[in-house]
Amino acid sequence: MSFLKKLVLVKVKKLFSAIVILFIMLSGCSQKPKRKVEHAFYFWQSSFSLTKEELKYLKTLDVKKLYVRFFDVDWNPIKKTAVPVGDVQIETDSLNNIEIVPAVFITNRTLENINDTLIQDLAGKIFKKITDKLTLFKDPVVKELQLDCDWTDKTREKYFQLIRDVEKKSLQKNIEVTATIRLHQVKYFNLTGVPPVKRGMLMFYNMSPVSNFHTKNSIYDQRVAENYLVNFNKYPLPLDVALPAFSWGVLFRGNKIIALINDLNADELLKHKEFKRLDNTHFRVVKDIIFEGRYLKKLDTVRLEEITPEITKSAAELIAPKIRNDSLAVAIYHLNNELIKNYEPQDIQDCYSAFR
Repeated sequence: MSFLKKLVLVKVKKLFSAIVILFIMLSGCSQKPKRKVEHAFYFWQSSFSLTKEELKYLKTLDVKKLYVRFFDVDWNPIKKTAVPVGDVQIETDSLNNIEIVPAVFITNRTLENINDTLIQDLAGKIFKKITDKLTLFKDPVVKELQLDCDWTDKTREKYFQLIRDVEKKSLQKNIEVTATIRLHQVKYFNLTGVPPVKRGMLMFYNMSPVSNFHTKNSIYDQRVAENYLVNFNKYPLPLDVALPAFSWGVLFRGNKIIALINDLNADELLKHKEFKRLDNTHFRVVKDIIFEGRYLKKLDTVRLEEITPEITKSAAELIAPKIRNDSLAVAIYHLNNELIKNYEPQDIQDCYSAFR
């Protein structure tokens, strides 16, 4: 064999080896372990009473965690004290090893009015009420409790201190405290502050002012969401994600919001001749009517804000690449008969799968 042929052969072998090494490296990248995604739901109703269909739905989706609103904390201006409101009534007391996460919503006006010296006392009352309610379950699996508050600059320090004080009590029972996080609190975290918890739950919905008459869809608007997908690479907390799967009607009298009508859809409105469709999302009341237990006056306007399975999946696909942690809970808001009617199990499964 000539020297030239030998030289060519050597170069070919080296090139082949390089290609093999590159293929192995690329194969290794493609086989990166999938992210661990814990299937979860929110339950945000006044009575915790799960139907057979709901329990079957959770089992089909291999749901491991259920965030249950236990009560809200609001300010009573007459008594001049923080009080629990909207207590959930526990009817279903066994969940077959599904983890329960008690959730408590705290209004900003509570924190605006309460004296700093009473924060520790409030934390004790919140934790005691949670533990008392947990006794209504049979062998509950509880590893976490969640505090929900859209804090402001004025209430931040009180809220963060409340979290610390609740955590002092919860850690004695090996229960971790987590906090909800809004989109603006990620984008502007240097200004809003980061709550003193080890994990946050990103609420990927309710991203526009519901009370603004000109809002398109306060629950979820992709254009609005995209404007907030900033600083996720810098945010210091690992994030779980809550996705919207609910609809409502926003009732306006003039340009002022009057009420929210839950679980509303266009078909329900069009059943009544008292509603005239103005466009895809707005309906005018043309004659006084009692509707869903509310008195609606002629010329009132209902802005319909519907979330479909396609929108929920689109939201999941938009936010999933921004989440950096290797494991997370993905919670669908919220479990009820309307969701089961409108979402096939595969629709929800697709949302979970978007994060893997």
